[in-house]
Amino acid sequence: MGKHVECTDVATCAEVMKLLRVQRHDFLNHLQVIHAMIQLGKSDKALQYIEKLAQDPKLVTNPLAAYETGQTTDD
Repeated sequence: MGKHVECTDVATCAEVMKLLRVQRHDFLNHLQVIHAMIQLGKSDKALQYIEKLAQDPKLVTNPLAAYETGQTTDD
């Protein structure tokens, strides 16, 4: 598979878990938006939304890699 982040202490584990919770929350929100658009018959808008997401560098990069290099930002 890929490289994994090791939790060397409780604080590091907590930070990684927080990062993963935020990422999961955002992902589920995007799915809900897409689902609603499809239910409303707005498939063209849903496709545009997906295409826009695919171009978002925050979504197409590995957040754990950013964590490992210290490049994370709090939004």
